[in-house]
Amino acid sequence: MVVKNSTTTNNQETLRLIDSMTKSEIGDIEQLPQQVVSRIRDVYTEFVPVYVEMIRIKNNHPIGWQPTDLKADAEMVEDMLHFFSDYQHITQAFKRLNRQVRGLLALDKQAYPHRYDECVESIVSKNKTHSLMNSIIEW
Repeated sequence: MVVKNSTTTNNQETLRLIDSMTKSEIGDIEQLPQQVVSRIRDVYTEFVPVYVEMIRIKNNHPIGWQPTDLKADAEMVEDMLHFFSDYQHITQAFKRLNRQVRGLLALDKQAYPHRYDECVESIVSKNKTHSLMNSIIEW
């Protein structure tokens, strides 16, 4: 008889959901610089378990329930911003990161290498105030 380690199974399930949500929100991130991919995974690792729990509670699913795939519901994400706790901070980081990465993906790395590097640095440094829009305006 093989006994599965529930922690390992939960970690694998969480990683699968993180990958699912990343693909649905941002797309393929593998072509991005490794430090940006690491930052994305860090933010999603914080966000996804909280988001899944919010869905579980909202839809009255049993404890331990996991979705088969995961896409962010904009309304649910907005609702999470109203919690005065870590949820608000985690959700803000999630939304900010998605905006920054979409901006980075839209940049032509060959045509604007300096701007691309600045955006990478902004994402990696967790810069909350410097956005791609600020970079475009300053440019």
